[in-house]
Amino acid sequence: MGSNVNVTYQDMRDAASKLRAGQHDIQGKLSDLQKYVNQLVNGGYVTDRSSKQFDQSYSEFNSGANKTVEGIDGMAKFLEQAAQTFQQADEQLAKGIG
Repeated sequence: MGSNVNVTYQDMRDAASKLRAGQHDIQGKLSDLQKYVNQLVNGGYVTDRSSKQFDQSYSEFNSGANKTVEGIDGMAKFLEQAAQTFQQADEQLAKGIG
């Protein structure tokens, strides 16, 4: 019969940190790309309509992508809370045995 629980608290906390770092990396890249598009539609791609439409569409995409990426923080918080809860439960169970 296999085990139902196999938890390494530090692995969970490390994963939360890695998720947050990845979130910040992605947000930074999205910001850089938005700046690049802004420069493009103000210099290298300027038309009466299509460049403005492209700019608007890209801005909407960028905004949605940022909102989606913000969800990573919730995942990281879950891992941290789960690690803390498992650790506290284990400590309480150990006290009950002693």
